[in-house]
Amino acid sequence: MKDIYTTQEILLMTNSKFSAQEYADKNENQPSKNNGHNKFAEACWNGMIPVMLPELFVDPYNKRVTMWQLEECNHLLYALLGEENNIPCAEFTINPYLFMEYMHEN
Repeated sequence: MKDIYTTQEILLMTNSKFSAQEYADKNENQPSKNNGHNKFAEACWNGMIPVMLPELFVDPYNKRVTMWQLEECNHLLYALLGEENNIPCAEFTINPYLFMEYMHEN
């Protein structure tokens, strides 16, 4: 039987009050040079998504989820999380830059 892997895609809007919050640096000895949009992306890479959005990480099987990809777009961050580095098919993704190519097929 084929193994089933969990894959999550999350779109985080960067022009909202949620993303404009102050985020503390993970290593306070080396403060980040980033601010604003880049600071929010850095907080996501440092593992803040499960802290900020714990309801997305309720898993009855206690599987470990890793962030494999974080794309910085114009007004959003696209995060790809999962147990394995499974990139979803372009026609089934929520990434607007990928699925817009398939809109004409509907």
